[in-house]
Amino acid sequence: LKDAFSWNPSFREYFAVKATPNPFILKIFKEEGCGVDCSSETELMLSKASGFSGHEIMFSSNETQGRVFARADRQGAIINLDDFTLIDTLESACRYNPGGEFSIGNHIMDQPKDSKYGMTRAQLTQAYRTLMQKGAKRFGLHAFLASNTLTNAYYPALARILFTTAV
Repeated sequence: LKDAFSWNPSFREYFAVKATPNPFILKIFKEEGCGVDCSSETELMLSKASGFSGHEIMFSSNETQGRVFARADRQGAIINLDDFTLIDTLESACRYNPGGEFSIGNHIMDQPKDSKYGMTRAQLTQAYRTLMQKGAKRFGLHAFLASNTLTNAYYPALARILFTTAV
């Protein structure tokens, strides 16, 4: 991954802690320059105990209590808002749900149009405007459209969607 994204000096891979919540494994990822993607308070605590801090932590959660967002904020995590209604709670990056059909040889995750997570294109535009008015300076896009995909075509397809949306 480092070689593939060497054209972007600020690239960082974020490992999903829920996939292997093992402090020994997390420390190896830390040594390799990776960040962690946390989805719960326990994962935030485990990441902190494993030496991760600040923007080495991405917090992607849903149906989250305010105290958990507060912990992520105290740890300096990049906070990924999963729902338009969370804007009043937090100002940070948004996960984009482009809706429609997405097929790349895997039907494990169903279709984005049926997902309860992520913002629609209209919500994303409104979220961006609202967060700008509240003073947010940095934004990012994140989308998760397939799980356990075995084809190399997934990431270029996802990148095309995200870059087109950003433009």
